[in-house]
Amino acid sequence: MLILGHPNANTNVRHAALALEERGLLGEFHTGLDTTRLARLAPSRLRGELERRSFDPRLAHALRTHPLPEAARLVLERKRILPVDMHDGYFSIQKRGEAIDAAVARRIRSGAFDGVYLYEDGAATAFEAAAERGLPRLYDLPIGYWRESLRILGEEAELQPAWASTISALRDSQAKLERKDREIALATRILCASAFTQRTLASAPGGDALDIRVVPYGVPEPAATPGVPSAGPLKVLYVGGLSQRKGLSYLFEAVAALGGAVELTVVGRPSDPDNAALRAALSTVTYIDSLPLPRVLEQMRAHDVLVLPSLFEGSGLVLAEALSQGTPIIATDHTAGPELVGGLTGERAPGWIVPIRDAHAIASRLSVLADDATAREASRAAAHARATDLPWSAHRAALGDAVEEVFATA
Repeated sequence: MLILGHPNANTNVRHAALALEERGLLGEFHTGLDTTRLARLAPSRLRGELERRSFDPRLAHALRTHPLPEAARLVLERKRILPVDMHDGYFSIQKRGEAIDAAVARRIRSGAFDGVYLYEDGAATAFEAAAERGLPRLYDLPIGYWRESLRILGEEAELQPAWASTISALRDSQAKLERKDREIALATRILCASAFTQRTLASAPGGDALDIRVVPYGVPEPAATPGVPSAGPLKVLYVGGLSQRKGLSYLFEAVAALGGAVELTVVGRPSDPDNAALRAALSTVTYIDSLPLPRVLEQMRAHDVLVLPSLFEGSGLVLAEALSQGTPIIATDHTAGPELVGGLTGERAPGWIVPIRDAHAIASRLSVLADDATAREASRAAAHARATDLPWSAHRAALGDAVEEVFATA
C-alpha cells in the first residue's frame, strides 16, 4: 500500500488519490482540510469555496487531515491580516508541505507501507525515510524544474523590470532550491503533466538518467452545451495568479493593440498588490480578485476565449476547465496547451499555441476571432468536442499504470 501526501485538495491531487484507490494501492492520504461534510450542509454562498477542499467518498477511509495551519491561514488571509502570497512564511504552502512531509515520514518509519507518493517541496524527509527502507518513491512535479525557472524568469525580470516584483520564484531561498534537488535525486520515478515540464528536467543534475513519465491531466466533465459566442466585441478571459510568470504583460499589450475590438476580464489575486505596472494594467480591464470554481466556469462560458500566456507553467488547469465549458484557449508551449489542443490546427481548432513573450501572436489570433463570428462558433464547438476526448478517468488509468510499473520493477 502507498501513502500519499499534499497539503491542498487540488483537482489533480484528488484524482491522483482516486487513481491509487482504483488500483487498490491507497493506504493513507495526508492532507490539510477535509470539508466534504461541511460542503453538503453549507449555504450556497459558501458551498463553492468548501467544495474546493472536499473529497470523493471513496477516499474517506484513507484521509488523514492536518487542518490547523490551513484553517488558520484561511481565516487570517480573509481578515487581511496575512498577505495572499506569503512565500516561505509560517503559513505558506511551502511550510504546510513540509509539515505533511514530516508526518508522512513518521508513518513510513512505522513500517506499514510499501511506497510513497509525494509532491515538489513536500517530499525530501519522507523520501529519505523510504529510501532507508528501500521503498519506491513517486515524485509528482506539477511545474517545471527550478533551474529552468530561474533562467527563464531571470531573463524576464531583465526584459520587463517594471513587472519583476511579481515573480515570486526569483525570491526562493537556497535551502528551498537544494531541497528540490534532494527530492529529485531521491525519486524512483518523476511524474509530470506536460512535455514542457519533462524538457525542463534536462537541466537537473543527472537529468539524462531520470525516470520520467508524462501523464497529462484530464478535462472536467463537459458542460451540456457550450456557451453562445458574443455578438459584440470579442470577450477574452484570463484566470490565474497575477504574476509575470504567467506572461501577463504580453496579454495586456495584445489587448491594448486591438482597442475596442476586444474586452478583457481578469480573475485572480496579485502576487504583488503594490506593483505599479500591474495596478495600472488592471485599471484598464474588468478585474475580479477571486471567484469559487462554479462562478469561474460561468465566466468561461460567458467569454469567447481564455488566454494563458505563461512563461513557465506545468500544466495550467484553467485550460482544461475552459475546454470543458466549450471555451477555446490560447496558450504558450510552456504549458500543457499542446497536449490539450492535440495538434489540431486551423479556424476550427479547440485552441492555439503561441510562443512565449509574443504579444503580436496573441493579438493576431484574437483579431481573427474578433473579425469572424463563424470562427468563434466553430472554435467553441471544437473545444467542447475536444473536452469529451480527455476525461479525468483516462488520466487516472495512465497514472495507475505508471505507478504499478514502478512496483513491478522494485
